[in-house]
Amino acid sequence: MRYLLALLLVLPATAWAQKNQVNEINRLVTRNEVEAHLQFLAADEMRGRNTGSAEQLIAANYLASEFQRLGIKKPQALQSYFQPVSLLNSYPATSGKLVIDGETFLYKDYFVQMEGDNITWEGDVVFAGYAAEEDLQGRDVKNKLVVALAGKKDSDGNPMAVFMASGEKRSRVQAAGAAGLVELFALPQIPWPALVNYFASNVSMTLDEGAGNGVHLWLRQPDTNIIARLKEKGTLPGSLVIEGGRKQPVRAHNVIGVLEGTDEKLKNEYLIVSAHYDHVGVSRRGNQADSIYNGARDNAIGVTGLLATARYLSVFRPKRSVLFIAFTAEEKGLLGSRFYAEHPVVPLKQCIFNFNCDGAGYNNTTMATVIGMERTTAESYLAKACAAFGLTAAVDPVPDQNLFERSDNLHFAVKGIPAITFAPGLTAFDTEINKYYHQPADEVATLDFDYLIKYFRAYVYANVLLANAPAAPVWKAGDKFEEAAKKLYGR
Repeated sequence: MRYLLALLLVLPATAWAQKNQVNEINRLVTRNEVEAHLQFLAADEMRGRNTGSAEQLIAANYLASEFQRLGIKKPQALQSYFQPVSLLNSYPATSGKLVIDGETFLYKDYFVQMEGDNITWEGDVVFAGYAAEEDLQGRDVKNKLVVALAGKKDSDGNPMAVFMASGEKRSRVQAAGAAGLVELFALPQIPWPALVNYFASNVSMTLDEGAGNGVHLWLRQPDTNIIARLKEKGTLPGSLVIEGGRKQPVRAHNVIGVLEGTDEKLKNEYLIVSAHYDHVGVSRRGNQADSIYNGARDNAIGVTGLLATARYLSVFRPKRSVLFIAFTAEEKGLLGSRFYAEHPVVPLKQCIFNFNCDGAGYNNTTMATVIGMERTTAESYLAKACAAFGLTAAVDPVPDQNLFERSDNLHFAVKGIPAITFAPGLTAFDTEINKYYHQPADEVATLDFDYLIKYFRAYVYANVLLANAPAAPVWKAGDKFEEAAKKLYGR
């Protein structure tokens, strides 16, 4: 009877605490404040917050000032709230020639350069399947040019999945000391001239990973049987020359703040609240009158969600510590988050969850789309947070778009940290989404603030629940990132 009485006393107290949290979120997360953030970040004067621009630096200073105003500290590992990110603008090569066993393939006609410097190389060309770990295991590829099939063995040909696998295998080949990676282009959805136009005609942005990391090429399927011969023999002689490319350093920063938790034990665990603050800048395409890509939805909304969370947690500090990270260069290929994952300011094994805020827009104002929600044990917290403000928490409605691996949560997931993305209500990439997604029309005046205030409050509440949860969320059994988590956390 004594235990039953205690339980009856605890339940109303818990319900009161939750109701009080919702009330306080309503009080602190106001339309005036979130609209002010959005108006500033997505103003015409910010000229689309392109990575490396003066306007993006203004946005970075704005975020740092907000952190300081709220009493959120700079990381001990940094001199300020800014984490410099080493980026390069890569100007495409002007000429190139790949030779395999006497057969010549010219730049643009047959291959494009994804990454790497000018090069003059001669040596062995080897075939390595999909360049997966098992394909490279025990194989000497040092100083050799590795030819591999695009994608993975179990790949369904989804272009985004193929490109993401491309980055992973490039890292593996580089780590093995190869001179470079040549992938056989196998995406019928993308015409070869379109690929050439993108990679051989435009300036691209990459991480500055230093010299000597090798080249990465995409090779159009040759008209001859050279690849069949390479597969059969395993090794053939070859050479590669690429000329005329150049690189220019880009000044960019991740903006990071730290809020220490209140619980003596749990404060050693960190929740990462993140959003990217860059967009795509200014560009006049066709006959359009407006050239500024304001990026209200993508991703001033996400940054505002981050700031709203910082505002609330600075007043009602949680048990766990919280890292607030605004990433640069997401639009350039998730570069800011990739850099952070390799240069964390807090050991990754102390980070229990990444709740990222990002999206392309919304076409359903009754819900929030939580990309990856069903993949972790945080699912119940997210559903509860949305329901508290009259929204439904919905899973990814367009898995074929591979949205999970198209936002900054990806680089945390790869390391093993449970990492998902909170996005506005999306049911499909329809005309309502495409009207604003990476378009000049994506301005604050077009936003539905009655919906967004509920969306922001739900995101804040979800972070409150995660930062105070008795147990850290984990990947559900069988998830593709579960093994990485076991390595990271030692369990």
